[in-house]
Amino acid sequence: MVTTVMDPPVRVACVGASEEWAAIGRDLDERVRLRSVPPEEVGAISGIDCVLCLGSLPAEHAAGWPPTIVLTDDEADARTARAAGVRVIPKEVVRRPETLIAQIGTAAERGAATTRDDLASTVIDTVTDVIYAFDEEGFIHWNDRLAEVTGLDDAELASMHPVDLVSGEDTDRIAALIADCDPDDLPVTTEAELPRPDGRSTPYEFTNSRLDADRRTVVCGIGRDVTEYRRTVWTLERLLETTRELMVAEGRSDVADVTVAAADRVLGLTHTGIHFVDAAGKHLEPVAYTDTVEDSLGTVPALVRGECLAWEVFESGEDGIFEGVHEEAGAHNPETHLRSEMIFPLGSHGVLIIAADSLDAFDDAEVYFAKLLAATATVALDRATHESELEAKNARLEEFVGVVSHDLRNPLNVAEGALSLATETGDLDHLEQVNRSHRRIREIIEGLLVLAREGRAVGETRPVILGTVAEEAWANVETEGATLVIGEDRTVHADRNRLTQLFENAFRNSVEHGPTRGQNPADSGDSGAHDSAAVTVTVEATPDGFAIVDDGPGIPESEREAALEPGYSTDEGTGFGLVIIQNIAEGHGWGLSLACGEAGGLRIEITTDANGAG
Repeated sequence: MVTTVMDPPVRVACVGASEEWAAIGRDLDERVRLRSVPPEEVGAISGIDCVLCLGSLPAEHAAGWPPTIVLTDDEADARTARAAGVRVIPKEVVRRPETLIAQIGTAAERGAATTRDDLASTVIDTVTDVIYAFDEEGFIHWNDRLAEVTGLDDAELASMHPVDLVSGEDTDRIAALIADCDPDDLPVTTEAELPRPDGRSTPYEFTNSRLDADRRTVVCGIGRDVTEYRRTVWTLERLLETTRELMVAEGRSDVADVTVAAADRVLGLTHTGIHFVDAAGKHLEPVAYTDTVEDSLGTVPALVRGECLAWEVFESGEDGIFEGVHEEAGAHNPETHLRSEMIFPLGSHGVLIIAADSLDAFDDAEVYFAKLLAATATVALDRATHESELEAKNARLEEFVGVVSHDLRNPLNVAEGALSLATETGDLDHLEQVNRSHRRIREIIEGLLVLAREGRAVGETRPVILGTVAEEAWANVETEGATLVIGEDRTVHADRNRLTQLFENAFRNSVEHGPTRGQNPADSGDSGAHDSAAVTVTVEATPDGFAIVDDGPGIPESEREAALEPGYSTDEGTGFGLVIIQNIAEGHGWGLSLACGEAGGLRIEITTDANGAG
């Protein structure tokens, strides 16, 4: 039954003599709104539900017109209208308003239904999902997407059943699932491979529902391409494995290696590297990178502070996504073929840099996963750093316990013995030995406190002149009779206080173990009177740092490695002097080695330029 009660009113375009339409309109009520329109304008007017033509079908009539009715008693005009698919009613209907209103309402409603159907078909054909319906004989409806994905035309699909599209073990499984569809149950979902024209296949997730209508069973379904979904799941699973690896990685360098490997292997980002900030805070040093980076750049350079985008990202803590990176003002090497770059800060450690040789190379998923990897790496680096600091503290504690339990025992025993002798004999000369033992204990404790408090910690570094700092340190050490020589001078980036401590310990070694004394220079702060008259200590610049050289007895080559271990000593020294020097050097990111001076004494060589300091 067609409902003719219309709300809101039907909007009708009237084509023909306007005075006649005016008369007709007076007999109609508010359910119909008439509007006289020239035939050439009908197709351009929006908001029209129906067209009434008085007499004949205008020549301008076209397929795009709204539903049209011709009011005519002329047989020729009627035949022309019917041939064009237009409804014809006798002209005398205008004298029966209710009938005319009913005819207009029917035409308008059919037109609206057709418009809705056309819109639905357009929407179904526009979506990227596969939409279909089939019965026991095969497909009865499908959208354009199914034909596009499979490469089959409408005639081929019309002769097929959905099961015909799958192959192998999927065939029986899909057939069974279709058979199990129940109109009273929830939709059935499964995955299967949909064949493509190139012979490959695409994974789809199909959701089917069964309905019983018109005495037949129809299954309606929708298929969604799950390629990206599967890739996302695979990526997240691999990143979870990477997270486990990162959480057990030993040290920051291992964390960097695992991170770069994951970016390459899991995310397919083959041009990836990690740079750590050096101890001086002046350079971002390359620590891990893919083979592609090395192939592209050869030697991977350190990045100087304030001169590149990586430093901007590191200091701001904000991610940097750069398209057309070669045109950026802060591009480190604009001459390379690289065009896109992602840079992620790794907390206080450094940056993760990912590049590509094309513009707009990174999609949203790649940016998201790279950012996730960088965040995980930062947590792992924090953990590794914390563990390293704990290990260093534990090592210092072990050093402390070892010295307390061993090195302090000797002077304590000597003091106790001397005190007993003084008590028993009344000879107060034995108390001088007690005094020397107490000085020895104090020196050992002071050395332990330096190691425990300072370790390798280094504060803010600034440019300092070696000669100036060396002279200040010389004034802090008892050097009566010894000579300080400042050779070629230079400027280094250093924590001035810690560098002063380095020189003080080096000078104390040289002065207190001079050629007359002949003590092992691995010790500093040792007790006893030392003849330093013949000692000359020279501070001189080297091509890659500086050296501290004396003309004392030196350290045999076979013992130099052991001399850098806490507690090493061949006499009454604490064995901490060179350890403190080494800790300060390492805290700056410098290298340290022991050698023989030209005069046969000890030569302490400090390498600063390995990290660009100096």
